[in-house]
Amino acid sequence: ARKIKKDGAGALFEQFERLKQELLERGLFAKEYKQPIPKYIRTLGVVTASTGAAIRDIINITKRRNPYVQIILYPAIVQGDAAAPSIVQGIRALEQMGVDVMIVGRGGGSLEDLWAFNTEMVAQAVFDCSVPVISAVGHETDTTIIDFVSDLRAPTPSAAAELAVYDVRSLLEQLEYSEEQLLHLMERKIQMAKLYTEQRKKLLQSYSPENKIREKRYQCIRSEEILEEAFLRILNRKKHQLQIQIERLAGLSPLHKLQQGYSYTVDCQNKNVRSVSQVKQGDLLEIYVADGKIRTKVQDTVGS
Repeated sequence: ARKIKKDGAGALFEQFERLKQELLERGLFAKEYKQPIPKYIRTLGVVTASTGAAIRDIINITKRRNPYVQIILYPAIVQGDAAAPSIVQGIRALEQMGVDVMIVGRGGGSLEDLWAFNTEMVAQAVFDCSVPVISAVGHETDTTIIDFVSDLRAPTPSAAAELAVYDVRSLLEQLEYSEEQLLHLMERKIQMAKLYTEQRKKLLQSYSPENKIREKRYQCIRSEEILEEAFLRILNRKKHQLQIQIERLAGLSPLHKLQQGYSYTVDCQNKNVRSVSQVKQGDLLEIYVADGKIRTKVQDTVGS
């Protein structure tokens, strides 16, 4: 034997490794060419067989996560000699339709069954596509060439649908929570604004002319009350002092003495007679008593 080569899957595996190395050297696997998967999409393009578990899983998961996303299926041939050109045609057709993101894949199978996704033409079509591509070929353990070229690899078609379609329920929950937070913040802002307005209103009222006049009027009324109280105190004190003086004056009053039985005598010249030496026999005198006066004539004087 001059040459030995592996038959069947062994030969395909060697071909797989050669193409993988070639595409790697050409830069088709480089990270800088990877496009980000949009978080929110409206249209989802799918290149796979029209029958089979893959498309059913994608449809079910998409409807569950976001029933508003439109799924556009390109029914490609995914196995056999015509599979690779059909997949390439599907990628280009969905790109021209302008879908937001694209899933390219199929269900599991042998290496021969998945070989269309290991061809250079399919890898080049995925690399050239302007729409972000998610590869979803086979099961989690299956690896194909387009898994390295695509913008994102999903282990299964179901996982690809979950990666491509945002869960609208989670979004609605976030929106509901955000709405509650906004309402709470708005109520707090309104309360703060009301408090600020009330404070400014009171401050404005304190500086208003009407309030100043009211304050001055109150001050005047209070001052009047204070003056009146002070006046009454002074008046009462003066009344008390006057009463004392009246009592003192009453004690010194001749009329008061007359009331006690004393008398007051004056001569014809209205001079007070205090001594017998001031009068002589025949002088006319007037004697004041409590209830009147007595006119008398001196007949004689007797010394003490």
